[in-house]
Amino acid sequence: MMVCTNCKMELPEEQFEMFPTGTRRKICRHCHYELHTKKGRRKWVLKQRARVLMGKL
Repeated sequence: MMVCTNCKMELPEEQFEMFPTGTRRKICRHCHYELHTKKGRRKWVLKQRARVLMGKL
């Protein structure tokens, strides 16, 4: 069991991404998705919409 540094929940080790060196990320997969992937995707969508509106696509 490990504790996520973001949500402070105690979760099984399988919920944490493993690096090639064998150590595990300190943030659980769900928090990593919420903090990085989801925000990045939203920013990309907004940029694409702005390009369409400005006629650059």
